[in-house]
Amino acid sequence: MESKQYVVALEISSSKIVGVLGEPNANGGVEILDIEAERSLNCVRWGCIQNVEETKMRVNRVISRLEERISPKKITGVYVGIGGRSVHNHEMNVSTIYDEERMITESVIEALRDRYYSEAEVQGDILEVVPCQYFVDNNEIANPIGAYGTSIKVRFNGVVAKSTLKLNINRALDSQYAIKGYIVTPLAMAEHVLSNEERQLGCMLVDFGAETVTVSIFRKGVLQYLATLPMGSQLITRDLTNLNVLEDAAEEIKKTSGNAIASDSGRGILVDGVKSTDVQNYVVARSEEIVANINEQISYSGLSRDQIGGGIVLVGGGSQLNGFNRLVEDKTKLKVRFGSIPANVMLHDRAARGIEYLEVISILAQATSMMKIGDSCVQEPVKVEEPIVEEKVVEEKNETEEYAETDVEKPLTMPQRKPKKQDDEDDEVRRPRRKGGDNTAAEDDYEENDSKKRVSSFSSMFQNLKIKLTKVFEESDDAYDNYDEENKRPKNT
Repeated sequence: MESKQYVVALEISSSKIVGVLGEPNANGGVEILDIEAERSLNCVRWGCIQNVEETKMRVNRVISRLEERISPKKITGVYVGIGGRSVHNHEMNVSTIYDEERMITESVIEALRDRYYSEAEVQGDILEVVPCQYFVDNNEIANPIGAYGTSIKVRFNGVVAKSTLKLNINRALDSQYAIKGYIVTPLAMAEHVLSNEERQLGCMLVDFGAETVTVSIFRKGVLQYLATLPMGSQLITRDLTNLNVLEDAAEEIKKTSGNAIASDSGRGILVDGVKSTDVQNYVVARSEEIVANINEQISYSGLSRDQIGGGIVLVGGGSQLNGFNRLVEDKTKLKVRFGSIPANVMLHDRAARGIEYLEVISILAQATSMMKIGDSCVQEPVKVEEPIVEEKVVEEKNETEEYAETDVEKPLTMPQRKPKKQDDEDDEVRRPRRKGGDNTAAEDDYEENDSKKRVSSFSSMFQNLKIKLTKVFEESDDAYDNYDEENKRPKNT
């Protein structure tokens, strides 16, 4: 059986748990074979697992359905995207001074990165460390590798999250599936959704989800700022439940009738018993609040709007709200576009091309680039050789074997040769033998002598018989001469 390489990615977000199965291709991309999802509103809040056991059950269902696509193979490992309310960046400068001028190498940069991990005063786990800016002898330089100087300073941006974020993911997977790597979701999306030009000019990536909005700002090709806002499209849905509708109905109203931009028509058309004007009031008010917080992140990053020449890229299910992209563009005065599926990703299911799966697809694409040759998230089925069933052949035992196994004396089943007469044995002993093993002539001589003996014996026997008969006849003649025929009595002598 030919062994294939498979990659599996998992995203645990506030609205759903999504698993995706892919197969890397020869061009460095990935071919998506299947995407499965489970709702997670009751067990995941703000991107963090709240109910571990409920999450574990839903993760198992997602992976089981993915396994059906490649049965009888089994998924043994996954790459997990990590995000949520506690994810943010922590900036720190790390520097060193040398006694004399020396060349800056990759090992020097790695040593400074290690110092960030050990010296950064953060609460939680450091998920990723990204170098943002380099200075050699206090002069900024784009690439320090190969430069000479007596000092080197690097401005690092670490991505930090609460320790419980990773801990609960480990608990949910429960060692049933090996975690082959954690992938910071905003960084993965920036790598595969943003163009290189956008990252160089300056670009803001906005992931508008169900309960969180993650804002990542890139410039000069690297991360400059990252923050997660504890608000999302679910707030709009819950606002609409104030119109005396259940949450599921409110979600449907938001998708079909909601608009982030106020309408000038003022019409009060009823939608499922609810006035459209009331719906618009709730949707517009909450949408403007969310956009205002997104807009404020530019100033928090320390960058000006002129330094974000690449504009804003929207991803996430919440960004699909009618008019939301136009509202962002109007408030930020920056150009806005929607993120799209990376060019190196090929989907089998066209229905999965929606932007709602862009996060997990980006995680999968990043995992593919991290995998080593021959590595796989799927275990091939173990070949079980079928036992060779030998037919039992019942062999009939011959009589010799039967009686050999018992103490019963074996009867004669073949005619026995009669013992030779002593004369024959003597003759056998007396047979002349020729040296060299060739006894043919000797046997001929024996047969000739034997014949002569038999003739001589017959002649001797015949002579004896003749003598006896002659004697008998002579005695008869004498008796006849002494017999008186007339008186019927022997004569008196």
